Amino acid sequence: MIETDILILGAGLAGLTLARELSQQPGKVVVIEKSGSAGGRLSTRRSDAGDFDHGAQYLTNRTAGFSKLIDQLSQSGNLAAWNPDGKDSAHTWWVGQPGMSAVGKTLAKGLDITYQTRATHIARQDGKILVHTQNSDGDGPVYRASRVIAAIPAPQALDLLESLDPVFAQVRTVSMAPCWSAMLAFDRPLADVPDLIRGQDGDALALIARNGSKPGRTGETFVLHATPQWSRSHLETDRDAVKASMLEAMRQQTGLAQHLPAPLHCEVHRWLYALVEKPLDQPFLGNQQNTLFACGDWCIGGRAAAAHQSGEAVAHHIISL
Repeated sequence: MIETDILILGAGLAGLTLARELSQQPGKVVVIEKSGSAGGRLSTRRSDAGDFDHGAQYLTNRTAGFSKLIDQLSQSGNLAAWNPDGKDSAHTWWVGQPGMSAVGKTLAKGLDITYQTRATHIARQDGKILVHTQNSDGDGPVYRASRVIAAIPAPQALDLLESLDPVFAQVRTVSMAPCWSAMLAFDRPLADVPDLIRGQDGDALALIARNGSKPGRTGETFVLHATPQWSRSHLETDRDAVKASMLEAMRQQTGLAQHLPAPLHCEVHRWLYALVEKPLDQPFLGNQQNTLFACGDWCIGGRAAAAHQSGEAVAHHIISL
């Protein structure tokens, strides 16, 4: 059994923000993360054909706390401004250097994080909270903590916390949408395609982004994001069929049709909880005993800044106790 004062479930932006704030206070803070790296949807996929930011494409500084973090990361060279052809916002778009995953890697430094470990069950025992886990070897360690914060997608938080306290039933009001993401590389420039194309009503793709146009990137690489409706209707579709359908959608939405060359590289990734469709509309949830909490972008809205704001809010609440 692993003893800790605070256990954080999830090393996405909310969990990392929370862990960094609380680690500056007395007490032991431990983070477990089900994937192999930190950052959540601030993710970069490596390949011989190039690298792909297949989750969040950029960050915008819309809150004071997040603006401070962006300033720090840009000054240290971990972020750079991206001004793609087709940019449709007056806000500065910031991208990780050399990939979006640089944000999570930087924020994770110095934190006690165990990867490829996920919580499977939470229970109370003698005034403490027990968290049972699984890892690649099967059953993982049991953690015993005074406080547990689920900084994970709403449906996962609901599964773990609803039976422990009725306050977490509110998570049922939250709606999150999936997203199929495709990563493509070509052997020659697609000269007539802008760096960014937003989908229109009825399109299969919500976004076509030239990943290679971002600072520090090379190669003719693209990331495609399907719409929530298309992703939901193809949630269990075979990956080869998803690749073919998304490639055909790119042909149509770029106007290249049959002139789009065959890609050198094509892979897809399914984000089950990619977009916040209906948020909780409060910064975080916690029980009256201040021992169990849930936070994430889904509490506030579908932006990275919202994940940071939520993690920051629950951290400040705990520090104030």
